[in-house]
Amino acid sequence: MKKIVAATAGILFCQLAAAQSSVTLYGLMSVGIEYVNAEKGHSNIKMLSGTMQNSRWGLKIREDLGGGNAAIAQLENGFDITSGAFQQGGRMFGRQAFIGLSSNQFGSITFGRQYDLFWDDLQQFEAATASHSLAVHIGDNDNAFGGFRYNNSVKYVSPEVHGLSVQGLYAFSNQAGSFGANRATSFGISYRQTSFRAAAAYLDIDRPGNAIPTGAVTDDYVGAPFILFHTSPLGTAIGVERQREFGAGGAYMFGPVTWNVLFSDVRFRYRDQTSLHLDNYDTSLTWQVTPSILLGASYIYTNGNYGGVPSNAPMHWQTGSLSVTYSLSKRTDIYVFSDAVWAYGARATAVTWLNSPSSTKQQINVVAGIRQRF
Repeated sequence: MKKIVAATAGILFCQLAAAQSSVTLYGLMSVGIEYVNAEKGHSNIKMLSGTMQNSRWGLKIREDLGGGNAAIAQLENGFDITSGAFQQGGRMFGRQAFIGLSSNQFGSITFGRQYDLFWDDLQQFEAATASHSLAVHIGDNDNAFGGFRYNNSVKYVSPEVHGLSVQGLYAFSNQAGSFGANRATSFGISYRQTSFRAAAAYLDIDRPGNAIPTGAVTDDYVGAPFILFHTSPLGTAIGVERQREFGAGGAYMFGPVTWNVLFSDVRFRYRDQTSLHLDNYDTSLTWQVTPSILLGASYIYTNGNYGGVPSNAPMHWQTGSLSVTYSLSKRTDIYVFSDAVWAYGARATAVTWLNSPSSTKQQINVVAGIRQRF
């Protein structure tokens, strides 16, 4: 019996090796201690999960089909390291869950729960990512920081040709009789060379939220206090009818210094026919002082106007951040950063990522933490 088991195991191992299949376990854990000066009318000191990228673990699966073709899949769980709880609405694999096919000649097509092209193409240029902080576009209004994902989505990514690639995503509503309700469309184009990267993306979502829970964008679209603008200014029970946006960004490396820029134009139309138009202007610098020390600084200016509301006035936000990251090894680093948000206008709210809104027109945090990747 032992010989049979050993022989069977050997045959299976040889088959897997011949097919060049792989299952890769990966992950990231990040936690910090934060001081925030104004949250719900008080200052606060607290422990936060995901202060330098959200904590996660996942599996990447690839099976070689021959001729440069492969079957691919990915499962990625997000969790709160301070409590061990699932994030993304309690989903086991709420960050990503997809399966598909990949070809060196034709690109890849995947099906499942995925990110839009604002995340895939533009998140790399946003201040929060580029300068190692939590300085997002106010309330993550363009979803460049990945505040929500897309169920029922199919995504195509072309092969990279001379540094150029195009991408597209469509997410189904899965609603009988309402094909156009709670669906999403996104397109992107990216280009990269040794010292230069650039990308542009478009996103169009119809009727996102919990009203159609089978749809493309559901419970993670609403609920978090630091995600803004997903309900009407006249009532929090009134959701978004349509969200449309365009963005473009780039980065250039000057030796140890990298300069990032990003612009996005975001338009909401609510179900009571009020509206909101926001523009985000984002720039950041990072300086690799030594192989272990990285300095970052960023500035974001956002302006906005509501439509169809009484006593309307322009809104403005200024967001700045400073950061220092020290690498203890290739996998582990420690960091300190500070984000500050100033809001201007009667309807403008000041809030930093992972916090509740300030009771005043400003909010400032200071975070010290550790991150480990595996």
